[in-house]
Amino acid sequence: MADKDKILSTGRRTVRVHLTPGGVTGERIAISLAEEQAVVVDVLRATTTIIQALSSGATAVVPCLSPEDALGLSGRLDPARVLLVGEKGGVKPPGFDLGNSPLDFTPARVRGKSIVMGTTNGTRALLSVAKAGRVFAGAFVNLSALVEELNQTGDPVRIVCAGQHGQPCGEDTLFAGWLARALSHLDEPYAVSGDIETRLAVEMAGTMEPGQLHAALQAEEHGRTLAGLGFAGDVELASSLDSLPVVPRLRHDPTRLELVGPGPRSLARDKVPGH
Repeated sequence: MADKDKILSTGRRTVRVHLTPGGVTGERIAISLAEEQAVVVDVLRATTTIIQALSSGATAVVPCLSPEDALGLSGRLDPARVLLVGEKGGVKPPGFDLGNSPLDFTPARVRGKSIVMGTTNGTRALLSVAKAGRVFAGAFVNLSALVEELNQTGDPVRIVCAGQHGQPCGEDTLFAGWLARALSHLDEPYAVSGDIETRLAVEMAGTMEPGQLHAALQAEEHGRTLAGLGFAGDVELASSLDSLPVVPRLRHDPTRLELVGPGPRSLARDKVPGH
């Protein structure tokens, strides 16, 4: 780990990584994060897709615990205003409007729509930290914009990786390390936690240059799986650093993700489906 990466565990401006939501249980994360900022990352592909959808003009993304929950919720809403989105085994379930491929979330398809979304890992991870002070969706496509947003308050940051089926995955770990390092290099730096999960992420990030990112994601197990399913383009998009400079934030009553800062704004709250 480079000397300039500040490895401390005390003070207000701190950052810590959880390699899966179960690094601590979802309930404990929510309680401990009450006065902190949380960034949830599922690079391949849920958070990348959420960022793409909102950047393309979707009014909101409603995360659900599972595709089945998303299906149940969407059935109670106006189909003219809602798109049902999800994946199982990497592919779109029968009867869904869209799967989890960010390339499908074009302005022509999603502008003005609320998206009800249930995926295997990413949406569940978002809901596991819903009680945090501020919750954001992060991926390589919005890394720099995310750093700027987190720096607005200086509150402690937890980076929660969605992982794969309860296990850490390389692409999320790499992003978490890049984000932690970026926060530690600000003019008023964040101190990086010295716990093993955070150190692993930061050390992994220190071995990777931006020009190697696409190849790194392609080489990960999930990257290879997606390529085999015909989604190699998703991996390429997910590795396009800072291509979508917008930040989705989780809002409540009803629970949904909307953009903060510049970019397409949501419609009035009564236009967003609740449950």
